[in-house]
Amino acid sequence: MQFGLTPDLRWTCRPAELIAAAATAGFDAVSVHADRVDPETIDAYRRTGLRCPDVLALVVDDDERRILTAAEELSERARRTGADWVLTTFTVVPPERVLRRCAAALDAAGVGMAVEFSPLGPIATLADGLRMLSIAGGSARAGLVVDSWHYCFGAGAFRDTAGAADSAFSALASVPPADIAFVQFTDALPPESDRLLRETLHRRALPGEGVLALARFAGTLRERGFDGLVNAEVLSAALRDLAPAELARRLFESTVRYWR
Repeated sequence: MQFGLTPDLRWTCRPAELIAAAATAGFDAVSVHADRVDPETIDAYRRTGLRCPDVLALVVDDDERRILTAAEELSERARRTGADWVLTTFTVVPPERVLRRCAAALDAAGVGMAVEFSPLGPIATLADGLRMLSIAGGSARAGLVVDSWHYCFGAGAFRDTAGAADSAFSALASVPPADIAFVQFTDALPPESDRLLRETLHRRALPGEGVLALARFAGTLRERGFDGLVNAEVLSAALRDLAPAELARRLFESTVRYWR
């Protein structure tokens, strides 16, 4: 098992500073937003020995020309950082032809398409994500991103919901580990409203400090045989003022205890 860190776009520290802090905390990898790939960032990966698992993000919408151009640009960023994946999200259900073309463009550069499903979009469920994966992976490298916030909110897997775990995690238990690009791991504060976009962008929580059924989530994947990369991704307004060293330490310590 390896542990990575997916940065909050609203963190003000430089990527190089975060990479150094993550290395000290014990992380193996740090993801990077495409617009923050620069010589300083690339040098930080080299100096610390940490790897870049994925570049964020390819947004699949209804503009085919823009998508394909973005896929080529992101492939170049991934090549420069040595990333394995380009994180891919969806605002529409794309035509199969378009999805295959995007996956092929990434594959030509030696990069895989990391398909992320979310209850906030049209690719809302695990089943939706697997369907996109089967299309994209027909002739190119592709993998599924399983985000604990997205999965648990979509499945209603909260600690305070009696019996939710048994039904919520049966589908997750059926996913072959080889189909998973990586996991994104976070907890969530009790929802204040049905504005889920606000909840996911600003009110996530350190693992163990929220309401998601994380022990069952991690246990299901471990029992299934998953032994890949787990990326901590805690988008939290309450944590954004922490110094990088303290932030990385708290993220690492709260994440790894579920997986070891």
